[in-house]
Amino acid sequence: MKKKIIAILAVVIVFALLYVGYQAFLAPKGTEGSKEVTVQILVEKEEIDETFTFKTDHEFLTDLLKEKEEELGAIMESSDFGTMIKGMNDYKADESKNEFFLIQINGEDAMVGTDDTPIQDGDSYDFILSTW
Repeated sequence: MKKKIIAILAVVIVFALLYVGYQAFLAPKGTEGSKEVTVQILVEKEEIDETFTFKTDHEFLTDLLKEKEEELGAIMESSDFGTMIKGMNDYKADESKNEFFLIQINGEDAMVGTDDTPIQDGDSYDFILSTW
């Protein structure tokens, strides 16, 4: 019984150290200071192609989207996996049609969600209605 408790504690400590190490060395880090970025919304079937330019001090994309939620017509939902972009420009992706908003950063597909996307000066963020 005592060996099981020691093993469980050891596993918990290892996971805690891994988490702290990830946050300290591997997690994306935002850039402080003023930045100018472009946000483009493309919904081809609705002929929506809008581009916005913003100056911001935010470090991560979710913070900018929340600040400009009304202007962008953003529809966001928090989940266990982070912030999900459900709609842009007041167009909500239809999950029954397998629609979602693809996020591209400077023309390349994002590898992480908006919560973990650091804002860099001059970056372009595209939200493109897609299907899977």
